[in-house]
Amino acid sequence: MKTIHRAAAMLAAFLAVAPAFAQQGQGQGQKMTPEQRQQRMVERFNAADTNHDGKLSLEEAKAGLPMVARNFDQIDTAHTGSVTLEQMREYAKTHHGQRGNRGAGGNGAEAGQ
Repeated sequence: MKTIHRAAAMLAAFLAVAPAFAQQGQGQGQKMTPEQRQQRMVERFNAADTNHDGKLSLEEAKAGLPMVARNFDQIDTAHTGSVTLEQMREYAKTHHGQRGNRGAGGNGAEAGQ
């Protein structure tokens, strides 16, 4: 009888916390919509743009957006020594099909990863 009560208590506890785990895990393992990817890119760009000049230097990219830093010369198509959000969008758009090559958890295809 104690086993049944213990199992019922464990089930009740699980049901009480399951919504929190489900909410916490949102976005993990789920594909983002194009709008969500764009929004995330903008947020990450703005966070990395520490001097708020609307462009990222290589140093800002290294500190805030490592994938942008790794691909900096390819993204900086104007060869100005800085990367704009529009250049990141173009890079992400042209490299979108290569996402599958990133391995497990490769939901970060945008240049902001």
